[in-house]
Amino acid sequence: MKNTSEKQQIDKVHKRVESIKGFYMHLAIYLTVNILFFIFWCVDSWMPKTFWKPSFFIMIVIAGSAVLAHGLFVFGAKYILPKDWEEKQIKKIMSKNKKES
Repeated sequence: MKNTSEKQQIDKVHKRVESIKGFYMHLAIYLTVNILFFIFWCVDSWMPKTFWKPSFFIMIVIAGSAVLAHGLFVFGAKYILPKDWEEKQIKKIMSKNKKES
């Protein structure tokens, strides 16, 4: 029988996998919808007139921002500022201050 620690770890990993799967589904839906919009734009003769309206691009940017935010939430901001970034900056400034002293 598994102890509670292993069970908690398995539950945590399962939740992590579910959140990653949710992000990929969100990304797939975003890409599918935008590809369909582009196809409709190419096929329909009236779409080019409406395509250049700012509201169309605002919708794409807002939805893209939501996908980006979801990705940052799932994968963390470690791709922007890694965990050791702060430590490196502190060491860098301290060594710079030592050289100036």
